[in-house]
Amino acid sequence: MSTVTIGFFPREQFCLAAESLQRIFQYTRIPFNLIVVDCNTPKVYWQQIEQVLRGRSNVKVIHKDHYLQANQLRNLVIQEAKDDFLCFIENDVLVEEGWLSNLITACKEQPADVAVPRIIEGPLGATTIHWDPNQGQVRSVQTADGVKWELLPATGDGQLDKGNHRRMLELAGEAHCRLYRRSVFDRVAPFDEEVIFLDHLDSSLALYNAKVPVVFEPKSVVHFWHPYPPHPDELDYFFMRWDLEQSAKSLDRIQKKWNLVSLYGDLSFATERNHIGHLYEVREKLKSLISPPESFILVDEDRLKGNKIIEGFRTIPFTEHNGQYWGAPTDDNMAIREFDRLRQTGASAIVFLWHTFWWLEYYAGFHNYLRQKFPCLLQNDHLIAFDLRS
Repeated sequence: MSTVTIGFFPREQFCLAAESLQRIFQYTRIPFNLIVVDCNTPKVYWQQIEQVLRGRSNVKVIHKDHYLQANQLRNLVIQEAKDDFLCFIENDVLVEEGWLSNLITACKEQPADVAVPRIIEGPLGATTIHWDPNQGQVRSVQTADGVKWELLPATGDGQLDKGNHRRMLELAGEAHCRLYRRSVFDRVAPFDEEVIFLDHLDSSLALYNAKVPVVFEPKSVVHFWHPYPPHPDELDYFFMRWDLEQSAKSLDRIQKKWNLVSLYGDLSFATERNHIGHLYEVREKLKSLISPPESFILVDEDRLKGNKIIEGFRTIPFTEHNGQYWGAPTDDNMAIREFDRLRQTGASAIVFLWHTFWWLEYYAGFHNYLRQKFPCLLQNDHLIAFDLRS
């Protein structure tokens, strides 16, 4: 019977780790060894993890007193793992019944050396497939600088991966949970510790380059969830994970290392994560601008609905219908009409969050209307607010 080690480590925060571990023990029906990497985990979360691990004999813990990036953590696991299979899983992944046995079965039956599960984005009960549509195929093309690799997007819709259609992949895709035969690392170098961003692409290209067969097994289901914002005691690790300077270096390294024509990724995702890390500052700014009894129009495309960042505020979605977000306006005239209607309800301000700044360019007439009639309360990288009280 094949043996397997599960390597468990943080991705960008710690608050889901205990729940993630508990589900691994609850829904893994085959024997396994577990390696848990602690890289300066805040005490409150490590105590929760210890409670889950208490009394279990199949666990080894690697303690480091400083933060580490994902590829550094993976390499620590590789050094310790001795079993036939090695499954890397990040601490914000929630597994479902049979997740691991289905991956091992897929590797054996296909056969393949790497297996990836069907990844659902969001908490338990969510249904949206999490995948990278840019990772479809690789082809060699002749350029003025010689032969290079070109990445082609995936064909079809990843949202259709809900049945039992097991298939081989040219690129392994997301790496939140990935099963390897241990022997793969006799052919493929350890994970590149200089890559912190798009590390899933870098490792996918390493497998492709070594001609390692990869199978997608939709019967294996896991949930990848990154609730936001992180707790205050997670922010230092969160910002290290999404350091923009290091992320930019990762993009450059991946393109040069694999001799790519171009790289589909830019810094937009890392930039977005940095904005999310600053949401507590956004909350404090809003508290200083708008008193609790006052309502304000919030242009955020419903992103913060139910989020603790706007807890206690009286927000009006823009656009609005029966108290709910109604979508982007069709044009400037609609935006102005809707704004005037909501302003007459007594709204004290209109606030745009960073991901809706594009509205102010796209609806230029609406933007000019605001600038001409209402003073700007605040404008920074994260929010723009206009005062409607005068």
